[in-house]
Amino acid sequence: MQRNAIGQGLRRREDGRLLTGGGHFLADVVPAGAAWAEIVRSPHAHADILGIDAEGARRLPGVLAVLTGADLAAAGIGGVPADDKLIHLPGTPDDVAFAFRPSFPALAAGRARYAGEAVAMIVAETPAAAAAAAERVEVAYRERGAVVATAKAIGGPTVWDEAADNVCFRWQAGDAAAASAAIGAARHVVRLRVRNNRVHVGALETRGAIGRFADGRYHLATGSQMPHGLRDALARVLGVERAAVHVSIADVGGSFGIRNALCPEQILVLFAARLLGRPVAWIGSRADGFLSDYQARDNVADVELALDEALRFTALRVRTLAAIGAHLAPKGALSPTANTPALAGVYALPAIHVEVTGVFTNTAPTEVYRGAGRPEAVHLLERVVDHAARELGVDRLDLRRRNLITPAALPYSTRLGLLYDSGDFPATLADALAAHRPPPPRPGWLRGLGIAHYCERVAVLGEENAWLELQPDGRVTLLIGTMSNGQGHVTAYAQLLADRLGIDAGMIEVVQGDTDRIPSGGGTGGSSSLAIGGQAAALSAAELIGRLTERAGEALEAAAADIAYADGVFRVAGTDLAISWEALARRLPAPLVTRGSWKPSGPSFPNGCHLASVDVDPQTGAWRLVGYTMVHDFGTVINPLLLEGQLQGGVAQGFGQAAMEQVVHDEESGQPLTGSWMDYAMPRADDLPALALISRPTPSPLNPLGIKGAGEAGAAGAPPAVMNALLDALAPLGVRDLDMPATPFAVWRAIGAAGG
Repeated sequence: MQRNAIGQGLRRREDGRLLTGGGHFLADVVPAGAAWAEIVRSPHAHADILGIDAEGARRLPGVLAVLTGADLAAAGIGGVPADDKLIHLPGTPDDVAFAFRPSFPALAAGRARYAGEAVAMIVAETPAAAAAAAERVEVAYRERGAVVATAKAIGGPTVWDEAADNVCFRWQAGDAAAASAAIGAARHVVRLRVRNNRVHVGALETRGAIGRFADGRYHLATGSQMPHGLRDALARVLGVERAAVHVSIADVGGSFGIRNALCPEQILVLFAARLLGRPVAWIGSRADGFLSDYQARDNVADVELALDEALRFTALRVRTLAAIGAHLAPKGALSPTANTPALAGVYALPAIHVEVTGVFTNTAPTEVYRGAGRPEAVHLLERVVDHAARELGVDRLDLRRRNLITPAALPYSTRLGLLYDSGDFPATLADALAAHRPPPPRPGWLRGLGIAHYCERVAVLGEENAWLELQPDGRVTLLIGTMSNGQGHVTAYAQLLADRLGIDAGMIEVVQGDTDRIPSGGGTGGSSSLAIGGQAAALSAAELIGRLTERAGEALEAAAADIAYADGVFRVAGTDLAISWEALARRLPAPLVTRGSWKPSGPSFPNGCHLASVDVDPQTGAWRLVGYTMVHDFGTVINPLLLEGQLQGGVAQGFGQAAMEQVVHDEESGQPLTGSWMDYAMPRADDLPALALISRPTPSPLNPLGIKGAGEAGAAGAPPAVMNALLDALAPLGVRDLDMPATPFAVWRAIGAAGG
């Protein structure tokens, strides 16, 4: 039997089923007799909708309905709800609020504000009939001027008449007066503008939704990380109680945060299902996704770093323009605001101030995406540290060592409201440098080394509950409100519970993604599943052992205090009296249910140091990532294989953003130019070298398991490590700045501009 499984590299239990075609993704669970939906989308980035003529579509065979924004309004169906208020951090003024917070209709009414916005929905008997009918819907448009570049949003064409200068919100945190005073008195001040490119998530599974309405209840099958949050948002939109909405989620082919948010199509299939009295399915295509999926990142930041005569950092001041897109998505304001505390990094910074202006653009809305603001902050900070070293003519490593927070300074309060509780940042940097062993440089190519050190705040979603059901055959079912979308939750939770319960991991079933069966849940996000959900499961396991110990006492005619449990057997101390786990379970009259609940008192702080080595051809701008080392501190590691998979994927995503990924629009028309995989580059296996991933854990003191969380780290450290490596390689040629994505053409152009 596989016992005490924490720390073992067990292979994922999920993979056998998924690799042999046993997965149940959304397209696999479309019920028989379902109608099919197709979305009519605006071809214009910004246009008035003068009229919609759907008669030609309605007359086609198999067409059941054509729905418009007017139909939703008449039925009282609301739009996609966004956060009601901005998150306040210490130092944030009390009057910080939205300047303009518009409604986000499921179908555009009166005006389309980005190319790809939904303006009508066809429902037909077959996908082909729905697609044919969509071609027959005639929409009369009057084009308006569009703005798609974040840096040009203020003063550009107006996306919303009510939003002056296209401002959605203005937000700040930290101490403005202290930062200004320190910058004014500084011996050195270095300045840098950093652009964080807009990206398309491109999950393996496209978005989709299947709606049903029966017995007065709405039923939605979809992909999401937060089933209970999705249920609550739908209830609000539909104007019903939460109990009238059931959300079910099977396998999810990737999310990375984007699927957390309610989408217009999820509302539409439920409304259509109620209207038609039958299930309605919408499975998005790749082309649909490039137009309509929530996108991510997309901001421009101006940063100032002040230093004294001893090259100690004295202040950091940041002013950011963050693109919201045409509509405020449910968590559209979170990334550029709530996770800016990552700007403090691993450095002693006596004063920090950050201002963020969220601006509307005629583009798809932006949402949270792996790291949700942390990668943006880490990239900005680590880029400016390297920039300062180059500008001042000092060694990058020496500059970092002078300013790293030392273990003796912990717990350390940052100037953006965080209290770092554990870690050894100087040792992490030293270990990374000692472990990094790239191959020799290519002859004639330039070698560069990039460094990115980070510390981030995670596991802050709030309370999570976990229920355990012990069956009479000895098997245990965990019901929990988190939701896997590829991380390996089934394996990780089973390992954790096997350790706590002393039974084989194969005897544990994990159930997620059903709001009827699981009473509540915070969902998955912010590296919180094991740090919060795992602790709830561990507490539920402790309660189960306690209750079984009492029953063992009854069975063995002994006091519960005299019974010890280990390795699946309850024994009376000092005797040979014992009863096994399975035998005790068989005596149960019904399944025994326990509940554990955990709400952390504060966040955890995973941290690490990334080193990247690149080789650059100075003649063509071609370059390769040839070495990558990451030393990380994620606290207790449940399964090192799962952790390695998380980091490999995160680094690949971060590398992709640095090297090649970017959503591009024509600036005059606002038309997306990256509409398929032919236009939008994604990293492939041969773009990456073998990744050296080294664990240097210090357990988190904020939860008994000591877990810190690891889901964001790869994506947070990779972009600045890669970009700093490129700039290090290009420095001899006079290149001082370079924006993501650093395509070979962009590198070649930078070399030419520098006269290299």
